[in-house]
Amino acid sequence: MPEAARVPRTQQQRRDETRRALLDAAVESLIEVGFARTTTLEVQRRADVSRGALLHHFPSKAELLVAAVDHLAEMRARELKQLAAMLPEERAGRARTDAVLGLLWQCFSGTFFQVAMELRTAARTDPELRAVLVTAERSLRDRIVAQSRTLFGKDVAEHPGLERALDLTLQLMIGSAMSAVLHKDEARIDDLIDDWKNLFPTVLTNAAATTKRPKVKR
Repeated sequence: MPEAARVPRTQQQRRDETRRALLDAAVESLIEVGFARTTTLEVQRRADVSRGALLHHFPSKAELLVAAVDHLAEMRARELKQLAAMLPEERAGRARTDAVLGLLWQCFSGTFFQVAMELRTAARTDPELRAVLVTAERSLRDRIVAQSRTLFGKDVAEHPGLERALDLTLQLMIGSAMSAVLHKDEARIDDLIDDWKNLFPTVLTNAAATTKRPKVKR
């Protein structure tokens, strides 16, 4: 039988493939050589695309690198979605909550966080990078909150203090992950995360009370 004719790719498919190649190359470079040595020329070389193609998708280095971190976050989110299939059932209550917090901690104890931390440091003195990174991180925070509501289960997802408790959780985990990078004291950090799991039900209750409390005008 004759070989089936190959369906030609559409222009949009070619654009999507080029964008994906650029993002994969940027992520690869950020992981292997870090922020300082990840240039647009390096990404272009790794993706094997023209200069025009790179600039068409990402007019600036800041936009490229922030998109790369977002791309890495999406990859991580897909991994977490697969891991979520192994979570305890909702009726397990506390066990499921602890497991979800453990999954969240994984977001801050791997490559994704290390790359994001480099960009945060660079953004301190780079106004262009800071502007796009702030927007991207707000979007990422909203996605984490939405995904967490799905993972925790109905009782926790509908708790009035959840969003504030998650913000506290994220700040704790960001700080813990930064300490872990510097001090390499994984056992102590793991103990702190376990302590937070024990405190989380109380944090939820207190967060709900704080959310309902009227703000005092100053």
